[in-house]
Amino acid sequence: MHHTATILAVTASPDGNYIATGGADKRLIIWSAADLKPLRVFTQHRDAVTGLAFRKGTNQLYSSSKDRTIKTWSLDELGYMETLFGHQDEVVDVAALAMERCVSVGARDRTARLWKVVEESQLVFRGGGGGGNTEKRKPEENSLTNGDLKSISYAEGSIDRVAMIDEETFVTGSDNGGISLWSMHKKKPVFTVAVAHGLDPPLKPEEASAEAVPDLKVPGEPQPRWITALATVPYSDLILSGSWDGWVRVWRISENKKRIEGVGVFGNVPVVEQNIHEEVRMNGVGSIHSEDVEQGPVSGVINDIEVFERGDRGKDGLCVVVATGKEHRLGRWKIVKGKNGAVVFEVPRKAALDPIPNGVKQLNGEISEMQSKK
Repeated sequence: MHHTATILAVTASPDGNYIATGGADKRLIIWSAADLKPLRVFTQHRDAVTGLAFRKGTNQLYSSSKDRTIKTWSLDELGYMETLFGHQDEVVDVAALAMERCVSVGARDRTARLWKVVEESQLVFRGGGGGGNTEKRKPEENSLTNGDLKSISYAEGSIDRVAMIDEETFVTGSDNGGISLWSMHKKKPVFTVAVAHGLDPPLKPEEASAEAVPDLKVPGEPQPRWITALATVPYSDLILSGSWDGWVRVWRISENKKRIEGVGVFGNVPVVEQNIHEEVRMNGVGSIHSEDVEQGPVSGVINDIEVFERGDRGKDGLCVVVATGKEHRLGRWKIVKGKNGAVVFEVPRKAALDPIPNGVKQLNGEISEMQSKK
């Protein structure tokens, strides 16, 4: 009645009665939140369960899997409902809000799909762009880049994360560092933030070569940090993203829902030089180079972000829980110095409602850590 391999996804039901976990053992397990006793084990998925999302205000659950399907479940009856087919690669994330629909992303099939469960239909949104400017787009309108990266474009190989803003708008995160804004009325991204978490420094010659005296010419180019976590405050304009640069970055959607604008980061921003600090503040995010800005307050790879309101309708502010690890949740693609655990940011309502000068602010809140020593 328990998992026999790595747990890849966990979520709690809106009423607080159930916890659902999915793992690399192909199992979806429903637990009682009161005593953490397993209530039911589902084995209908034929590969690892990678994502879980409850329909808001209900006990209807969506699960995504590497078997290329999304399955729906009713926890009121602790039973299976139906399977949604369409993705051409493993489904790595799923999101849902109040309506009976969900959005999923299919990794290297480079599509996001909005599933209308009642109508038994789906809308397909195709990515695969460069995550930056294209010939048909005006850079000042349809893309946003950090600092001197405006002329650089990185091909999108995989869409890995998704989060819904409202019933018709959602955002995705990709392995080229891009965060894309989508509307169900348009098949291509409305707007894309390119290289949202900056670039990894290039490999050192001794790291890239097995020679005793390696060539001093550094091979290749710096690569963008993937978007490894994405979350929103539902029915608002706030977006949170994570990677392995140590920062939870905060973005907001413009009033016309056609742009994503940088707001700031959680925690203090230590910068080497004042002129660099000004450039960082103008961008609303940390610097793009690791030599300019120290590692952020979150150590390791940010594998997931969860946001919930504190108090009655958020009167006490927001609580942001960040899940961290030494490596990416789906594979040892990147090993980062850090801990397996969680970091909790508490944002007072006053800070969330303060006016933002020049569209940029730094969100400071109390931080607590819950980390294991693995």
